[in-house]
Parts: sequence; structure tokens; C-alpha cells
Amino acid sequence: MPSMVLQPVLQENWALVYGLFGLSGFILGWVAQRGNYCFVNAMTSIFTTRSFERFGALLILFGLSALGCGLLVAFGVIPAVDQYYFNYFAGWYILVGSLVFGFGAALAGGCNLSMLYRAASGYVQNWIELFGMMIGTYIFAIGIWPFQQYTMEKGIFSTTLGGYVEYLPYVIFHSVSPMAVYMTTIILSLPLIILGIYLQQYTKKKWSMNFRMNTPGIMAYKPPAPVSIGKEGEEKKDWKKEALDMLLLKKPYGTNLSTVILALDMIFVFIVGAGYTFNYLVITSSDGGRFFEYLLMIPGINLFLNTPWFNDSLPIVDPSTLMVVMLCIGAFAASFLSGDFKIRIPKEKKRLLIGFLGGILVGIGVRMALGCNVGLMWTNFAQLGYDGIIFLFGMLGGVWLAVKVQERL
Repeated sequence: MPSMVLQPVLQENWALVYGLFGLSGFILGWVAQRGNYCFVNAMTSIFTTRSFERFGALLILFGLSALGCGLLVAFGVIPAVDQYYFNYFAGWYILVGSLVFGFGAALAGGCNLSMLYRAASGYVQNWIELFGMMIGTYIFAIGIWPFQQYTMEKGIFSTTLGGYVEYLPYVIFHSVSPMAVYMTTIILSLPLIILGIYLQQYTKKKWSMNFRMNTPGIMAYKPPAPVSIGKEGEEKKDWKKEALDMLLLKKPYGTNLSTVILALDMIFVFIVGAGYTFNYLVITSSDGGRFFEYLLMIPGINLFLNTPWFNDSLPIVDPSTLMVVMLCIGAFAASFLSGDFKIRIPKEKKRLLIGFLGGILVGIGVRMALGCNVGLMWTNFAQLGYDGIIFLFGMLGGVWLAVKVQERL
């Protein structure tokens, strides 16, 4: 059996660990807001506009995260145990939970990441979704968790160990050696990156062809003429102006630029937290339920005394909570400084009710799946696990169902 003891990599103190996690959260919120990054929109666009551009970016994000974290382990920078130690317990609940989550998030208009940064940018619907998520967590805790916990303990349609059992190098090669990790990293990451790039190019080519075919009088495409030195200089100047506009917050980040920065942020957290935190990667969903628990303490209601999930939940003061708080601060700062911040109430008030109901489903789904699109799917790809793959297909199914329902509303 492989080692199951976390091994600290950097000898920093806890104050620095918390500070770096806070910095990571700030970057996550800032970049997601400036890039309008949303997992749900990326999936919804597949079924509504037949566009794969943003979904391709998601696959690139997963691939780059897996590549960076996997190579750090393969070359001995991070011990293997630090990558698989907190892998999840695979089971029926991940598939069902991700399906419920995808359906609720698509109805509410935001995944866990976009819900937080849009709430911090003034979107009232996402405030309502966040509150609904807290209620959904409570419903899960009293109505679903006891049954789910029983199936997990008995191994009914689920594993009972987690950790290395969910680690793809161990699943494929029955080994956690550097070579096994290296081979798995390449097998998982490169196809994701290549497929993501292909889907983006396919979408751009399709839309370009549709535009030419549906626009009267437009000439057939001709290859551009060779660029002169002067023209080349002008192009470089335009590129610099575009970069300057993004730095000055006059222009939003492109999808792929946001993707690369977010992947680097994931790898940064992996290095900082290795051996120290309960989950050294990125988590955003647990805190909604935990905030609800602590809010109810104000009037004297202590859920942890008689509600098993809250009793077993982690304390509110940890790097993950700080990361979520700083994510919101980063998103608010980006939206405020760029002039995007505005209290936005949807014209159709029914959207608030739909957002609340969707948020309830999001809260149930993330707790049932043991994580959200960030804390399980994206994180688990970086961990070289297979639960993220299960979550991806379940979430796609839930989003598809939501699109079909919305077409009839």
C-alpha cells in the first residue's frame, strides 16, 4: 500500500501559507471576473449556439492543470502522496450529484466560481443563488447525507478508501512511481489540451464559414498578402495596445489568457499547500454550507450539535475559507476598478425565484458529489484522479436537461 502521510514541501509558517492562499484566491476572483469565466456558460453554449470555444478552453484548463501538477510530482518536486492524499471516494453520488449540480447551476445562471465573482460584481440573482445554496446544503444534511454516508461506509456502488485508489497512475499502472505518474500525466493532459484547441478552432472555422455563407455580397476568403515591415510594426503596436488596455482594465481578458492564468494559479496552490492543508488545491463549495452554519449560531441555533454533516464539516477558519473570501474581494476589486460594478436586478423577477431554486439544487448537488465544478472537477483533473471525469459528464447531462427545461419555460 502506498504511503498515506502528507509530506510538507516548503518550510513556511502558517501565516505565510494563509497569505499565499489568500493571494491565490484574489487572483482567481480577479481573473475570472475579467475573463467572464463560467463553466456553466461554456457547457450551455454547446447545446444552445453549438459553440465549443469556451468548452474547449475548459478542456485546456484541465489539461494544463494536470500537466503542471503531474510533472511536479513526476520529477520529484512534490511527493506523490501530496497529490493523491485527498482524492475523493468515487461512487454513485458523484454522478448523481454532478447531474443535479449542472441542472441547478444552469437554471440559476452560474457555477460556483461564476456565482461568487458575479455576486461580488453586483448581480443580485447570484446573491439569491448563494442563499439558495445554503438552504440546499441544509436539505442535503438532514435528508440525504445519512443515506449517502451509509452507502459510502458499506461500499455500495462506491469505493471506501479514496486516496491512491482514485489515483490514475495507481489505477492504470498499479504504481505511484515517478515513471507511472509521468506516463499518466502525458496520457491525461495532452489529449485534453489537443482536443480543447481543436474544438476552439473548429468553432471559429464554423462561424467564419456561416458568416460568409449568410452575408450577401461577401467575397470568398483569400489568403492575406505578405505583411510589409511597416505593417508588421503596426501589428505589434496594436498587440501592445491590446495588452495595455487589459492592464488598464479597459478591455476584458480573452478566454485563453484567463485559462492560462487560472491553470498557473492552480499549480501555484498545489505547490504552496502541499503537505499543509486539508485540500491544497482550489475549493469554493464547502464554505456556503459552513457560512450558513455559522450564521445560525447568531440566534443560538447550533447545527453541529444535531446535524451529522455539519457536525463532521471542517472549521470555518482555514485556508479554503480565506481563499473564497479573497476570491470575492478580487472579483469586486476588478469589477469596481474597471467600472463594471453595478447592482443588477433582472428585469424578469421570476429569474430571482429560478435563481433561488437553482441555488438549492446547486447546494444539494455539490454536497452529494463531495465537491463542485472547481473543488472536485477541476481540482481532481489536477490530482490525476478520475472523479473529475465522472463529474464532467454528469454536469454536462445536467446542463443539457436545464437547457431543455428552459426552452419550455
